Amino acid sequence: MTHPPAVETALRSLFPAGVAVAVERTAMSDATTLWPDERTAMVGAVPRRLAEFTAGRIAARRVLASLGHPPAALPMGTDRAAIWPPGLSGSIAHDADLAIAVGRMGAPLGVDLEPDAPLEEALWPVICQEGELTRLQGDIGRQVRQVFCAKEAVFKAQPADARAMFGFDMLDITLAEGRFDAQFRASVGPFRAEQVLAGRLAVVDGVILAGVAW
Repeated sequence: MTHPPAVETALRSLFPAGVAVAVERTAMSDATTLWPDERTAMVGAVPRRLAEFTAGRIAARRVLASLGHPPAALPMGTDRAAIWPPGLSGSIAHDADLAIAVGRMGAPLGVDLEPDAPLEEALWPVICQEGELTRLQGDIGRQVRQVFCAKEAVFKAQPADARAMFGFDMLDITLAEGRFDAQFRASVGPFRAEQVLAGRLAVVDGVILAGVAW
């Protein structure tokens, strides 16, 4: 079983000073704490999805409190990303057990959370281009999962007013010990062709964490 304090410590290590982080256990979430604007997005949701969403919003409000911001609703935008209060950038991720949130005043940042388990081989070419796969060594399935986690974090690290949809093939990920580089193959949204974003990775208590901060 994962331990939120250990995950929170690892999550904090991925980001620079000034970034607030929070971890919540999904099973402990109480949907009655959702604000009206948030409940709208969850009408008809299955219990598991409702629990994950709720835990994410609870974690996000802990982040707001850490930043000295009053409690606020974080409704879902048209792209399904949370809408943070003006002046704040943030990101939320969750799995069946945990929800995590990060935030700060200013530039965009992104986070993702995945189980530390290998992805089946049939999915490798979906997540990675040939060049990315040739750089991986050892437990390829687990490393592909790390690449997936890194790409998800980069995707989320977009400014609210310039978000764009793009696929896994837009990014070239190079993994290193505790970190990764993400290079864009073409210009999209706020990103330029050949632009490189540096991110960090951590594996703790059976989960992979990836974080990116501009």
